[in-house]
Amino acid sequence: MYHINSISLNSDDETYLSADDLRINLWHLDSTTECYNVVDIKPVNMEELTEVITAAKFHPQHCNYFVYSSSKGTIRLCDMRAQALCDQHAKMFEEPEDSTTKSFFSEIISSYPM
Repeated sequence: MYHINSISLNSDDETYLSADDLRINLWHLDSTTECYNVVDIKPVNMEELTEVITAAKFHPQHCNYFVYSSSKGTIRLCDMRAQALCDQHAKMFEEPEDSTTKSFFSEIISSYPM
């Protein structure tokens, strides 16, 4: 079980996103028991985990776009018109990182504010 780190209401006023460390789900306001997984970065082997989701937010006017950030400092733009599962982002914004200083635990620790 993971803690929700983001909730974002869509501009359609009918749906919203919730994000935890490994998944982003799309919910409808009228259905609290059912959601759709739109991003899933959980690896089969948790030792292969290299980043976690830190935030997710819908575009303020275009209901099909949302962005999410990760502990690697990347921001990914997703378009739900392209596909239901947005594991393949439309655009990624990132800065190169020094991979010699990263480990499994440093990724998880860096995602939480001190």
